[in-house]
Amino acid sequence: MKKSLFYIALLLTLLCCSEHPGIVRIRGKFAHLEQGEFFIYSTDGGLDRMDSLHIREGRFMYEFPLDGSNTMHILYPNYSRLTVFAKSGDDIKVEGDAQNLSEVKVSGTEDNEIYTRFRMESLKMPVPEAREVARKYILQFPTMAVSQYLYREYFLLEDSLDRKDVTEIYDSLCRANPDDVNLSRLSRIVQAYGLLMPGQLMPKFDLKLRKYEEVKDTGGKKKKEERKDTIRTADIKGEYLLAVFWASWKSGSQSGLFRARTFRRRIKKENKLNLLSYSLDVDDEALKRVEKRDTVNYPSYCDFQCWRSPLVEQLNIRELPYFILVGPDQKIIACGSDWMRDIEPKAQLLCL
Repeated sequence: MKKSLFYIALLLTLLCCSEHPGIVRIRGKFAHLEQGEFFIYSTDGGLDRMDSLHIREGRFMYEFPLDGSNTMHILYPNYSRLTVFAKSGDDIKVEGDAQNLSEVKVSGTEDNEIYTRFRMESLKMPVPEAREVARKYILQFPTMAVSQYLYREYFLLEDSLDRKDVTEIYDSLCRANPDDVNLSRLSRIVQAYGLLMPGQLMPKFDLKLRKYEEVKDTGGKKKKEERKDTIRTADIKGEYLLAVFWASWKSGSQSGLFRARTFRRRIKKENKLNLLSYSLDVDDEALKRVEKRDTVNYPSYCDFQCWRSPLVEQLNIRELPYFILVGPDQKIIACGSDWMRDIEPKAQLLCL
């Protein structure tokens, strides 16, 4: 019995020694490529920089420390990329032909082998058909990291899908992974999906505005006093609204405020237009300077919470400046961060 226990302990020791906890190894082998350089990076924090993969005699070997799991991307010289899923201790193999990079195979872990199968199956499909294949894989392998990646790439990043469909797939992933932190982080984005789309009702808001009035104190001296007003969704019913999300620290914001003022001057008189300034500033003095310089003499809101401001989070706004043009029926006419592309075509119709 003791002898058996000794051999079991020895076997476990050997197995442990053969692993490399805390380290990920990626080995590559490419035909028709003697030497060259690819790049590897992570958008999830797995690497703190873009690193190089040096290829010699068609091969490379790359090691990096990793605690937990991460999604990596290998960038080819033609700017296409290969996604690789890594966990601490993984040995990953990348094999292919440099003359046909779209069919490179990744093996060594279940996530990578599933993703390779998906890529081979959807290789020459148009995006809508590939999305249906992605749906099949997501529902078949809901606990795998590759499924969350496919969900983000084919559903969450596509802004023209049915909101109910996007939410239902997310709920399926959550049921399969009730304690997954990464899925929890996606919840706000999923909730905001489809809220900012032409034709949708403008989400309800109730904002305490910043207004300053000159008043005289008991000694007759003038001073500025802040007065709190409120603007609600119901206040703009029957009129147009242009909301501008901006910040004094973000380039392009001054141009955004200028375009808003110009639009107000150009719009036909019968089209009553309300402007709303929504600042993501964190410094009151900086905000006041910009409001004075750029003549923000219309309703202005700032709670100094920057990206964590409730309405910003609710709408999942991640670009500044950002414009939302709302009609008298409170439906969104146009929205986006590029005035000329997203707003001007619709705004022009109200100015003719």
